[in-house]
Amino acid sequence: MSSVCGSIPRGAKVFKASGAIERRMMDSSNWFTSSKDAFRVNSTVVYEALYPEILEKIEQDLPVGQIISWIRQKTRTAFVANFGVEPTTGALNNSCGRWNEFIATSFLCEIAVEMYQRNEECLAVFSLENSTILTAKGSGEITNISARFLQLFAPSEFLPDTALAAVENIRQKIFFPSPDYMIALLDPDNPLISSLQSLMRNQARRPGSLEIYKCIRGTLKARELKAVVSLKTSNRPDRRYQPAFEAAMIKSISYATQQDWKYYMVVSESSPADQLLFENAISPHSIALGEAKKLVDGVYFYQRKSDLLDLIRSILG
Repeated sequence: MSSVCGSIPRGAKVFKASGAIERRMMDSSNWFTSSKDAFRVNSTVVYEALYPEILEKIEQDLPVGQIISWIRQKTRTAFVANFGVEPTTGALNNSCGRWNEFIATSFLCEIAVEMYQRNEECLAVFSLENSTILTAKGSGEITNISARFLQLFAPSEFLPDTALAAVENIRQKIFFPSPDYMIALLDPDNPLISSLQSLMRNQARRPGSLEIYKCIRGTLKARELKAVVSLKTSNRPDRRYQPAFEAAMIKSISYATQQDWKYYMVVSESSPADQLLFENAISPHSIALGEAKKLVDGVYFYQRKSDLLDLIRSILG
């Protein structure tokens, strides 16, 4: 994931670094991508490069906001060292949102590994590939709809009289954006358990990795999925409606297939409007049922790893 970081203003002085600054340039040169007079921050590369120090700060129980401010400052210093100009505030803000997601991923993976070591319940925490809508070039006609969520499950789960049979006839028409996280509790006899712990540790270090998703895709049993989690790190009003749509789709599929999937929000900051929607809104399908079924099963504020432990405990009941 990259963010447009800035351009060289006309007449700006680009200095030649030396000594310690030159060494820093060599170490951080792959943090940025340049093309003509524009630069991008490679947010994933920055996080992975700084992860050993980030882990130390996590173990010191520093709040997420403080860790992100530190990553931001390291990135700004490296950018100036490489290009001799300041990065744009907007680009750094975009990267901060991505780093916030990465830290939450690291937290959840570490909690899952620790829980397995204590009681051998195997939680899988992972993200999906982005959902896609493909259209025929120039015609505007939709040729393929792909919601990655339903691709998680084994084909046998859609057979008649099985867990997801109720949506088999329409699953190719079901579309919604990929939620931020899936949390599954694998059956004790699931053959993936033996390899999952190393994958979880690797994902804590490389939270942008899709290795766990690729490993699980097409094998999951419907009952193994326990919760879908959306992470909201922005105060922009439009950022609250995408997870609301995701929640509505998940809840509808869950009801139609009689699954007990939960939908949770994790937020680093929240406005009164966010709280009103996430804590009080009902699922759209419940209107047809005449029942006030909640859209979101819980909202969790997080600044530290321990904040997300309550989320995992809620999921496991």
